[in-house]
Formats: sequence, C-alpha cells, structure tokens
Amino acid sequence: MKRILRGIGFWLCVLMVSLIVCACAGKPGPDPSGQPESPPTQTTEEPRGPGLFSEIFLDVPQRVGQAVPVSDHLLIPVAEQAALHERLVERFFAPWNQAGASLSAHDITWGVRSLGSKQGYAENLQPYPQDRWVHVVALQDLTNYPSMSAPAITVRNTALRVLPSSRPFFLDPARPGEGFPFDYFQNTALWLGSPVLITHTSLDRAWYFAETALASGWVRSEDVALADAGFLAQYQSRTLVALRKDETSLVKAGRFLGQTHVGAIFPLHSQSSQGFTVKVPARGATGQAIMALADLGYHLASLMPMPLTSRAVAELADAMAGQVYGWGGMFENRDCSSTMRDLFLPFGIWLPRNSAQQARSGGEFVSLDGLDVSAKLHLIRTQGVPFASLIWLPGHIGLYLGVDGRGEPLLLHNIWGVRTMLPGGGEGRAVAGRLVISTLRPGEDRKDVRRDGFLDRLTGLTLVGRSPAAPAK
Repeated sequence: MKRILRGIGFWLCVLMVSLIVCACAGKPGPDPSGQPESPPTQTTEEPRGPGLFSEIFLDVPQRVGQAVPVSDHLLIPVAEQAALHERLVERFFAPWNQAGASLSAHDITWGVRSLGSKQGYAENLQPYPQDRWVHVVALQDLTNYPSMSAPAITVRNTALRVLPSSRPFFLDPARPGEGFPFDYFQNTALWLGSPVLITHTSLDRAWYFAETALASGWVRSEDVALADAGFLAQYQSRTLVALRKDETSLVKAGRFLGQTHVGAIFPLHSQSSQGFTVKVPARGATGQAIMALADLGYHLASLMPMPLTSRAVAELADAMAGQVYGWGGMFENRDCSSTMRDLFLPFGIWLPRNSAQQARSGGEFVSLDGLDVSAKLHLIRTQGVPFASLIWLPGHIGLYLGVDGRGEPLLLHNIWGVRTMLPGGGEGRAVAGRLVISTLRPGEDRKDVRRDGFLDRLTGLTLVGRSPAAPAK
C-alpha cells in the first residue's frame, strides 16, 4: 500500500509541475530561429529554450527577409557611398594621427564627477564599498596625466571602461532601468583590431587610458599592443575587409589569433578564389604590435564598402538575429546604438557611439518632436527610407525596415524592455533583452503597457548617409 501511495504522490507532483509550467508560459513567443512556430497540436517540437518565456510577444517574423520585401536596389548612389567610406577610413585610423592627448585631466574624470555623488551598488547588489571607490579613483594617478602618447591597437575584444576597474557600478537595482545590466562603468566595447592612442597608465600599470575614434576610457593593458612606425606603415590601408558573421575565428595555418564580430574590420593582404587573407594585429613578447595573417572565406567577410541594398542589410541583420542585449557591449553583446553602428560599418558608413549622436549626425535629421501619433506615423511612412533610416527616441534607436502587410512600420532594434504600469502605481519593465523586429507598439498586447507609450516618445527620423540639413535641437 505504501508503495502504491508513493506512486500516486509522484504522479500528482508531475501533474502539479505541468500545470504550473503551463500557467507561467503565457503567450508563446516567436521561435528564436525565425522559423514558423509548430502547430499547437504537434507533439514532436524540440525545446526552444528561454525564449519560451519571453515577457514581450512579438507578432512579427524575426528574420528581416520574412518581415518585409528586400531587393538589390542601391539605397545610396555609388559615388556618395564611396565618399562616406573615405571618411570612415580617416576616422578609423584618426587616433594614430593625433599629436598627443586631446583630453584634459578634468575631461577624463567625468565619471567620478557624475557617479561620485550617487549611491552605487556592487556586483553582489549591495552598496558599493567606499574603500573600493577610493582605490579605483586613486588608480587614475591624475597628478601625472598625461604620462604617455603611444599609438596602439586592440589585440582582442575589450571593454572601454569609465574608471580603471573590471567590476561593475550599478545604480539602485530595485528601480526599473537600473541595476543589472546597466553597469555605469561600462562605456563601450572595442573589437579586435581597433586603433587607439594610449595617453596614460594607471598607478598599478594594469590599465591604459585610450582615446579612440569612437570614445575614450580605460582598457586592460594586456588587451592592447603598442604600435611602432613600422607596424603603422604596414597596417594602415584604405582597402579594408569587414566581417559578416559574429564569433568569427581568425586563423591562419592552424594558428588561432582571436575571435571577433560584425563591426570588426581588417586591412586586406591578398585575395583568392577562396576568400581573403587579412592583416591581424597580435601582441609580441615585449608588448609591441606584430603583424599576423588570417584567412576569411567569402561567407565570413566582404570588401568594404559593401553595396548598400536592402537585401545586403537584411543578410547582415539576420546574422545578428536574436542576439542578447549587452549594455555598452557587455559580454561582447550589443545595445541599441552599437547594433546600428556595427550594422552600417561594413557599408562604409560611420555612426557615433550613442543613440543621440547617431540621430543627430548620422544623416539628415527629421524632427518628430511635438507631433501627435498619427502625424508621426504618416511622416515615417512617407519620408522614411526603409533600411536607410534610423528611428530615435531619447535613450534608444533602431532601423526602420518599412511597413508590413498591415501597413505597420517595423523597427529592427536591440531593446532591453518596454515600460509597464505597476498596479500600485509606478513604473516597471517587461523585458525583451535581445535584438528584435517589432512594430512601433512593442508590448502593447499587455494590459500593463500604455497605448502609444513608445510612439509618444519618438523624437526623430534620421536618413542615413544624407548630409544633415541643420543641427538637430
């Protein structure tokens, strides 16, 4: 009898767990692979992982080519794109042409001034230790700044930090939009092969302060190699190759040199029927940059600039489909602005680091400020250029893909979440936490997401590559 009762208890537990899982699942999200979901009656469906419990339901295909039509029509004339590419090359190598530090000691301590008066939290979500703060601030050794002026290059993917510490600094984890993953010491990620100018070293010599064409901050000293005149002469080139796949391994004759992502670019060494051989920086025994070579097949890389067509943009975007959100490039993931930057760079188009700068200087800016929702939608549909327009709201940016079969404008964007209304008042977040394709009403199938909340905050439309008509205000 006891054995029978134990058996009944076991199956009751299984039934209860099944009921709980079904209750938690809610609306099914799209398959992360972008393929159509299996019918509910099919019993052989493979487990789809964490995406099953997505907090935001996206009633849109998650592959660009399935969401909207694509073509081989050029979105920017060849001559204009070539001019944009020339400017990109100049910007990319600009740190090596600086005479010295362009920032003052006051400039580089903006993080101390900005965060020093705030209550921070450490990686254990407890108040940031005061002794750690004092130590990190002292590591800057500001009395000796600038102590260097040395061209260098990243030899692995690295983080550009606001202060010389790999440990995070969060704001209140109990508040929406704060806490993990928003580490305020994280400035951006630099992919392998990024030219930099080293202008200072930390007190413990573990960190360099680097000025880059993208941003400035502290990098781990072992992640860069100092570049002498011979290396600079060998490496600087106007003929560049851009990666088309994330997590691409750089290998030559069995030697692994590193792994990096879309948005990384390398000078061309040679080309064959099999693909490209590119120049890759490596770190020598003395910390100096040395030249290495890596082979890349045509499926992994392309000569820059790639022709800017909707089909080419779609293929590159689909190569990043579903990528997990990474604030400031944390964990070698992307946030909204780094997604746009890496997406357009293979086409020879340089975009700045953050969303506001991208909107204001990435092309011709069309203000949506002060318009009602209907007027904003009309302007986006009539003036937006699919695959060559950015849609911006303060703190967020994405690529306008055109309209779907229902006439809804679609946006490709890497989004942490959408604002929700809490039952007792206040604000929360429904988390997406990845690169998605959505309408301009993300999350509005939920009762706690305000109607038109996302649309109300849209501020600008930027026509990428076009000369700005006037500075945006």
